[in-house]
Amino acid sequence: MILARITRAVREQNWFAVVLEFIIVIAGVVIGFQITAWNGERAERVRAETMMARLADDLEAERWRITATSLYSEDVVAEAQEALDALEGRRDLTDEELVIKAFRGSQYFWAGVIRPTYDELVAGGEIDLIRHGPFREAAIEYYNSSQRSLFSELGNTPYRDAFRQIVPPALHRVLVANCAEDPNITIGDYEALDNFLTFPCEINGFEEEIATLADRLRGDQRFADLLRGRIIEADQSQINLLYFEELLGRALADFAASRAVQ
Repeated sequence: MILARITRAVREQNWFAVVLEFIIVIAGVVIGFQITAWNGERAERVRAETMMARLADDLEAERWRITATSLYSEDVVAEAQEALDALEGRRDLTDEELVIKAFRGSQYFWAGVIRPTYDELVAGGEIDLIRHGPFREAAIEYYNSSQRSLFSELGNTPYRDAFRQIVPPALHRVLVANCAEDPNITIGDYEALDNFLTFPCEINGFEEEIATLADRLRGDQRFADLLRGRIIEADQSQINLLYFEELLGRALADFAASRAVQ
C-alpha cells in the first residue's frame, strides 16, 4: 500500500508526499530494529540473571563438597593416626578397634563435580553473561583448576590398596555398612558433617577374621609405613582444600552482596 502511494505521488510529482512516505518507511524500519534490539537486550538480561543464579547454586554446592571433603579428610587423619599409634606401641587398641581405624584410614570422600552451568556457558560462548567480574573469575579458576584430581587422589593411595589386599571381602562389606559415612548424605547438609567418620561403630561376628587381620597389620612394618604416608598425603591435601574453600566463599559472598544492593 505504501509503495502504491509513493508511485502515485511520483506520477503526480507530489514530492512532499514522496518524502513523507519515505520518512514513514524509514521510521518504521528504525523503530522495528529498535524494538528487536530492546527485546534482545531484555532476553539477554533474563538469560544472564538465570545463569548467574544457577552458577551460584552450583558453586554453593561445590563449596559444601569441599567442606565435606576437608572434614572427612580430618577424620581420616585422626583415625589413621590412632591406628598408627597402636601399630607403633603408643596406644592400646583391641583387635576390632584397630581394624576399624585401619579401615577408616583407607577411606576417602567423593561426590561428583557439579559443573553443568559452567560447561553450558563455556560451550555456548556465553561466559560473559556472568557480569560480576570477581564471581566469574573465581568460577573460571575453580573449574579450570586441578580440583578433579585433588578430590580423587586420596582414593588412589598405596595404603588403601594394601589394606584392601588383606581384608576379607565379607568383613570389608560389613565395615563399609557399619563404619563408613552415610552414603545417602544430601549435598548442602552441613549438619550431617558432624562426626562424619568418627562415630561409634562395632562389628558383630567375624572375630576370627578380625584377629587374623589385626595380626597381619601388627606384624608387617609396611602397614605402619604406608599409614604414615597416608596421613601426610591427607594433611597436604588440606592446603588445597582450604584455598578452594576460601576462593568460593569470597566469590559467593561478594556476589550475594552485589545482588543485595541492586
